[in-house]
Amino acid sequence: MVSMREQLEALTVGMARQVAGWLPAVTPERYVAFLDMMYHYTLRSGDRLRLAAERATLPELKAFFAELAADEQSHYQLAKADLAAFGRTPSDATPREVSAFHAFWEGIPAERQLSFLGALYVLEGVARHLGGDTRQGLGRLGLDRTRARFLLVHLDVDVEHGARAQALCESLGAHGPEPLLDGARQAADFWVAIHRRALAEA
Repeated sequence: MVSMREQLEALTVGMARQVAGWLPAVTPERYVAFLDMMYHYTLRSGDRLRLAAERATLPELKAFFAELAADEQSHYQLAKADLAAFGRTPSDATPREVSAFHAFWEGIPAERQLSFLGALYVLEGVARHLGGDTRQGLGRLGLDRTRARFLLVHLDVDVEHGARAQALCESLGAHGPEPLLDGARQAADFWVAIHRRALAEA
């Protein structure tokens, strides 16, 4: 029987492989489109995590979500700064893929609070599997740090956040493996759709 941990890892590895397959074809202009998508994706990160903290009833989850909210609420500014280094500003409209992800997140009720944790397991954990490919892609594009702050910061902080989400999944998973895994599966699908639109679609 496949364990919960193995299922979560399989989802995370699948996300990384999907994106890694698109990276060799990314052009500078496509990278700018990615930064724009990441601006919109992270613009409300603090709000999303505060909502999770408000709905959580397990003290460990409430504290974790609140801490991540403080850590991540300004990450959109990194994407904005990288765009500015290209002489660009963020687009006005929120991409439909980001809006769909927001709707998923906001629709998670308190009684399924472990869905938030499952989502964070894969969203924060994917950097552990994608770091090498991402750095190689940045090198291929010849991008210095002033145009890659968003990615370089996330490759570092997401590994730490992912490890903590993993530990919480192991300690709290027995409270509700079904919502935890469901949150992970849905978040993985939304994350891949967001990156597909930014990196691979015309």
